[in-house]
Amino acid sequence: MKLLDASAIFNLFQDGKYGVLLAGATIPLARYEIGNILWKNCRIRNRISMEEAKELAQVMFGLLDSMEIFTPSPGSTIDLALKEGLTFYDSSYLVAAMESGYEFVTDDLKLFEISKSKVKVRKSSELDEY
Repeated sequence: MKLLDASAIFNLFQDGKYGVLLAGATIPLARYEIGNILWKNCRIRNRISMEEAKELAQVMFGLLDSMEIFTPSPGSTIDLALKEGLTFYDSSYLVAAMESGYEFVTDDLKLFEISKSKVKVRKSSELDEY
């Protein structure tokens, strides 16, 4: 099983690797981070229209609803964040991977580097569709 952060989820979705998403796990925060990515692509970067953002949200949230959701320990999350200089958000994904024993998938370079000494970690570009 793979635990995916929002950066990996969004990139896998864009690459059409839906099977990887459906077979993966994430944390509750992912829904809000995906929503923020869509908001930013619409309102800040002007890459998609409001209608496209709404349609993509509906599809992506449907995929998220089909994934396993793992909730990391808040105490371990703040501890790791403070020790490693990560945001609480990033730390929550890594702690979830550590606690679940799942392979971690992230496209965040800083998080990837820190994760290498703690869990098996890969980038979404390294994953093949099933």
